[in-house]
Amino acid sequence: MATLQHGDQTYVFYGPDALVSAYNAAADSADVITLSSGEFNVGNQHYTKSLSIYGAGMEDDETMGTKRTYLKSSITFSHTNTVNSDGETVVDGRKADGTHLEGLHINGEVMINLLNNQSPICNLEIVKCKMERLRYYEATCYNNTVRQSVIGYVESYHDYTNHGYAGNLLFSNCHISGLSYNFPSNSTITIDHCVTTGGGAYNYTNSIIRSSVYPGSSTSNNIFIGNTFDGVLVNNNWNDVKNAGVWAAEGEDGTYAENKDFALKYPNKYIGTDGTQVGLHGGVYAWNKIPAIPRITECTIDTQDAANGTIKLNIKAEAQTKE
Repeated sequence: MATLQHGDQTYVFYGPDALVSAYNAAADSADVITLSSGEFNVGNQHYTKSLSIYGAGMEDDETMGTKRTYLKSSITFSHTNTVNSDGETVVDGRKADGTHLEGLHINGEVMINLLNNQSPICNLEIVKCKMERLRYYEATCYNNTVRQSVIGYVESYHDYTNHGYAGNLLFSNCHISGLSYNFPSNSTITIDHCVTTGGGAYNYTNSIIRSSVYPGSSTSNNIFIGNTFDGVLVNNNWNDVKNAGVWAAEGEDGTYAENKDFALKYPNKYIGTDGTQVGLHGGVYAWNKIPAIPRITECTIDTQDAANGTIKLNIKAEAQTKE
């Protein structure tokens, strides 16, 4: 089930295409789509509206008794041209700027696809989502934020000069299995309070890095499980720490699994630049996979309509206020 909130009006859609139907019915900006647990088709179109899309969670949650919200394929965001009332084409007349995704498991990738010199996509937020890949394809971005999420790989693909630039791209409290070095060198990318295998020349702070980082990186208050490359600016990092000295759980190696919590063995020893423990449980947004919105946990619908043509619908939701 998908509910679409447009101002004071609410619309409900059902079935595997409920997300597509809600998206097609939404305004160009400011509307909110809330998805129940279950599997949803994404459709073939690019998502070009500035919407918020919330799910019940990126993974099943036994304590809350809820199942994940699963998008069955990759989802692509971009701008699109529109035609005004005079019949004239307005370049990037509808933009995906300000899109917010939360509580979703995407089977595939989230792609930012800006071709034909479209304007940058700005203020995109991805929160508490799980995906195989986050890809900026011929795309420039400003002020994009990803937090409390699980990402298989982050990459930029660009064939043309100045495409793929990332300005103020922040990954916070994420588990990232791989980071591409393909972003243009003038990009400003921060990896903060994350667990990652390392990668390109970015600004790494307060993180646990399972491998090494690219020469030219800026690093501060990170735990390196292994040595850094020569030429990296090392400032208050803990180098060549063994797995047994990092994780509270015996046998932990920093790879992702749903039943791991990535707790530190010595949280009072490894303190970050902000005064909190390094890794997923420090910073402003400590590791928490539950979406910070009411979640639909039960829905019953009468099979017959009443005499006045209405159908009785009961929805049960549970609030979650933790960030």
